[in-house]
Amino acid sequence: MLVGALTLALLVLSIPLIAQLRTLDADRAAGRTTVATRIGATATRVLYSILVVIAFAVLPVAWALGAIPTGGLAPFLTAPLAMRLGDVVSHRRGEELRDAMREGVLLVLGFAILFGAGLVLLP
Repeated sequence: MLVGALTLALLVLSIPLIAQLRTLDADRAAGRTTVATRIGATATRVLYSILVVIAFAVLPVAWALGAIPTGGLAPFLTAPLAMRLGDVVSHRRGEELRDAMREGVLLVLGFAILFGAGLVLLP
C-alpha cells in the first residue's frame, strides 16, 4: 500500500536527522559532511518536523480520498509520542538526544504496527 510506504519512509528518514543533531558538533570538528552540518541545527530541526508532520498529514488526506479505510487512521494513537519527541528534538542537543533516537525508532514501530493492525481490524 503506497500510503503506508510513504508515511513510514518519511518517519524512517527522520531518525538519522536526530542522530546527526546529536553528533553535530563532533561532525563539524571532524569535517564530516551530513545534512545537519550542511544546513545547520535549526534547519535540521525544521526538516525533522516537516517529515513527521507530513507523515501524519498524509493519513487523513488518504482517508478522505478513499485510499485507506478508517482503520488506517489508527497511527494517530502515536501522535502524543511524536509531539513529545518533536519537543525534545527542538530543544535539546548533543547527548541529550541519545534517548530521542530510541524513541524515534519506537515511533516508527508503533506507527507501522498500528497502521497494519488498523487495516486488518477495521477495513
